[in-house]
Amino acid sequence: MADRFNKIESSRTTRSKKVAFLGIFLGFLFVFLYIGSLTPSKWTFLIVASYLLYGPYLIFDSFFMGLLEVFGLNVLAYLFIPRIGYVTTFAFISFYIPIRYLLERHGKVLSWVGKYVYFNCAFFIWLFVQGVVLDIDILSQTAQAIQKVVIIDEKLVMYGIVIFANVFFAGYEILFEKVVLEMKKWIEKFLDVK
Repeated sequence: MADRFNKIESSRTTRSKKVAFLGIFLGFLFVFLYIGSLTPSKWTFLIVASYLLYGPYLIFDSFFMGLLEVFGLNVLAYLFIPRIGYVTTFAFISFYIPIRYLLERHGKVLSWVGKYVYFNCAFFIWLFVQGVVLDIDILSQTAQAIQKVVIIDEKLVMYGIVIFANVFFAGYEILFEKVVLEMKKWIEKFLDVK
């Protein structure tokens, strides 16, 4: 009977540690994201925040707990970060995390296909939202900046940007896998969970 009680108590302690860690983690990620909105290297902060946002999936191995963290961070960002373009960009990046978690459960080829499908859909929707809703025409601005350096057709530059974005996504995903492995080791050591 005492052994059963100890197991239940140990389970509660582990669960309490996980929930406390999740709350602290959400606060840390919000502060990190907020600081990123104030710096010139916004993309670096967005990418690192997205890597760190995978932490709840490693802790709980639960789609819904990770999704709650993503929703929570996005709500905090929309409420307290005044740069709407930055927050919108983060929203599209952050919702990749739950999709990635689901896709990782399938084979490698299907997983990569699904990731690219999500990325391209999210990329074009993000461009639409930024351009039409927020009046930030990223493709045209980038094309014009490139044309100042190299004289090239604007449509060709736009295709190049889309190709570059897909290549960049492949690098992002490869690095993501390495970051997840390191985070998993750190979390297991910190929470003493295997």
